[in-house]
Amino acid sequence: MFGPLAVAIMLASVLVGAWCLVSASRDQFLSPSQIYALAGLAGVVFVLGLIAAVRLIAGEHPVELATFIGYLLTTVLVLPAGVLLARLEPTRWGSVIGGGSALVVAVLTLRLVQVWTPLQ
Repeated sequence: MFGPLAVAIMLASVLVGAWCLVSASRDQFLSPSQIYALAGLAGVVFVLGLIAAVRLIAGEHPVELATFIGYLLTTVLVLPAGVLLARLEPTRWGSVIGGGSALVVAVLTLRLVQVWTPLQ
């Protein structure tokens, strides 16, 4: 589907998620740099969503179109929702929410790639 961009998103999601979960294990809330990292990751995921939307409009379609669109919308919305919820919970659980949402994005991005390019 999007090769290097999808791989970069998955790697960055795992790294940012692990970083947030380390803060949670130290009983700390997200630092401003972690919030910026989550927001930057959300921006890159949004770019991925735009690229996917353009390719869909251009006529390229995966075999399971409805499933792909569902995964795409969820992928784009998970991080903003996670950051919002994490900001509302200024305890270690805010770090867990931020880290968890980043890890979910890694899995959803993998599923996007799998749905776009089915096994042959």
